[in-house]
Amino acid sequence: MDATDIELRNVLTVLRRQIRVIGLTFSLIIGLALLYLVTVTPTYTATALLLVDPLQKNLLDPSQGQAGSAGSDNARVDSEVEILRSDAVALAVIAAENLIADAEFGPRLALSEKLVRAIGIAHAAEAAASTMVAGTLARFRDAVSIRRRGLTYLISVGATSTDPVRAADLANALAESYIQQQLQAKIAGSLAARDAMQDQIAAARGALGQTEAAFETFLDSNIGRIEGESGRADIAGLYRDLTGLRAELRAQAALRSDLQSFAEAQDWQALTEALGDQALAKVGAERQALADRLAGLPVADTGAADLRTELARLDSQMQNRSAAALAALAALGERIGSLDRDTAQTRADLRERLMQTDLSPDLLAGIYAVQQEAGIARAQYQTLLSRLREVEAQARMQLADARIVSPALAPASASFPNKALVLLAALGLATGLGVSTAFLKEYYIGGVTSARQLSDLLQLPTAAALPFAPERNEGRLSIAERIIDAPLSNYAESVRKLRAAIDQAFRATALPGSMARGRIILLSSAQAGEGKTTTALALARTYALAGKRTLLIDADLRKPAVHRQLGFAPDVGFLDYLRNPGAAEISGSFYARDPASPLALIMGAGRSDIPTDQLLNSSTFEALLDQARDVYDIVIIDSPPLLPIVDARYIAHNADAVVLVVRWAATSQSDLRAAVEPLRAAMRPEAALIPVLNQQRAEPLSAKYDPYGDGYSAAI
Repeated sequence: MDATDIELRNVLTVLRRQIRVIGLTFSLIIGLALLYLVTVTPTYTATALLLVDPLQKNLLDPSQGQAGSAGSDNARVDSEVEILRSDAVALAVIAAENLIADAEFGPRLALSEKLVRAIGIAHAAEAAASTMVAGTLARFRDAVSIRRRGLTYLISVGATSTDPVRAADLANALAESYIQQQLQAKIAGSLAARDAMQDQIAAARGALGQTEAAFETFLDSNIGRIEGESGRADIAGLYRDLTGLRAELRAQAALRSDLQSFAEAQDWQALTEALGDQALAKVGAERQALADRLAGLPVADTGAADLRTELARLDSQMQNRSAAALAALAALGERIGSLDRDTAQTRADLRERLMQTDLSPDLLAGIYAVQQEAGIARAQYQTLLSRLREVEAQARMQLADARIVSPALAPASASFPNKALVLLAALGLATGLGVSTAFLKEYYIGGVTSARQLSDLLQLPTAAALPFAPERNEGRLSIAERIIDAPLSNYAESVRKLRAAIDQAFRATALPGSMARGRIILLSSAQAGEGKTTTALALARTYALAGKRTLLIDADLRKPAVHRQLGFAPDVGFLDYLRNPGAAEISGSFYARDPASPLALIMGAGRSDIPTDQLLNSSTFEALLDQARDVYDIVIIDSPPLLPIVDARYIAHNADAVVLVVRWAATSQSDLRAAVEPLRAAMRPEAALIPVLNQQRAEPLSAKYDPYGDGYSAAI
């Protein structure tokens, strides 16, 4: 089996061990995703499709439309996209669809605005109105999506709403508003050109009138000379006809102007006088007489009613006669038009005959000059008139450069949320987060719950997993008594497994001749309450029962506990010996024998009220250990925990093996890593670090017994 298989098996082991954490995380994420899908409001997106024609078409002359370059066409389509995205088009849709009053897009007043309006500040309404329009515009723009389809002439117009029908209506309204604005802009451009052209036509008409007047003035001044030089009586006759027609045309035009003024002012008396209608004048005179009589009578007079009736009859007659007069006015207009045509024809005939007559060069030059000016003015005037008619026709026949090729339809399914995508993302997130949480809990958070996990954390084989056993039973002081009382129990067998692992480590590191002296085994833990003292006593008893000369030293000077587990109450402790070795003999009360086994003991008597690290680093302690190596095969030292107390670091360099006791599900992984790092630094390179998992429940002691507060909670 290669390393890859081992690593894969480790990963699968971790996942199997943390399957509950993975399941809870997976259920939580999937549950949140389902809750989101149930509670979120779905939205629907409808899309209309526009086709932009880049050709500038003229319906009056289709040949004028021609294709441009690809670059100009792309610029044109991109420009139309930006116009579609403009606020002008959006505001037109907002006004047409009354979105300000819409619950989805309408204004949502902020708390400050509500307070201002409630107080009644004068400018609050205007400020709120502008804010409401801006808010509606912002929400509508967020709901609209306008994109060009690749490099085509197609533009998609999408709208999103909580109502599918509303989404389709908004998309179509946006497309229609854009087309209408485009069409109105083209019509407005044509009308602006028409207005500018009308000013030019008025100027051209004035210039034409001046040239005609100049020709007639020239004739008036030179008709006698022309008649004398040409000898043609027909020219003089045409001139007299032209003069008569002009006079009659002016008279009729003046009459029509007066009649129009009288008709617009409803001055029937002046109208009848101007027309010379005697009957209408007689009716008018009768009406005036009745009006004068009626004005002189009181309102309640009985004869006033008859006069009013007669006055109404005369008004009706005048209106009928006035209608006839207005018909005569229309006929007069036709007469003026006929006179105008006759005048123009007579003037043209006269010019033609003049140019065909033998006249003196200077006279011909004068005639030619005025005739050319008149011809140029007439041609310019006619051109402008023709162009004006064309522009007016274009204004009435404008077409938009874009059209809807596919109107938006109400979507059958919601565009948001995408349930399949949300569930797929939640599935991936739940799997990844579950696995990540499992590894995080396995290696960084929570306690150690298996021997395999402990081995993975420390990258060392776990020597044994001490099983749970009743702690206080039938007067038993310590679980370590099961080594004596129940030698075949799981607990006793697990301690023997620990002893076997230590012996194997000694054999693996043994040098020739090194077994002549005893070995020192240090027991410690990351925090207090992990069962190191109980484990030290049980391990020492297994060595003693196996025939090894064994010494157990209670080096936890801050809080000695071995004597309590044995039921001893020594007067002098190991601390007293280290502080004053001359005053306490090693054979004193702190040195004793285990009543249940051949184990030798050096015990403490009470907790220290001074720092103890200097005592454990002293020459006295070193000399004691050196003597113990010569006398005993195995020396087991119970030390304080590593994290709250520094003492174990000073003892570790003396040990041939260090047993690190880890409480099941209680020792945090961070504490374990924090304890192992300085411990490895303090140990000799050849010394073995042997982890053991203690599955006994902790027995927290009272706070008054704990001299280090919550930093050192003892347990047995």
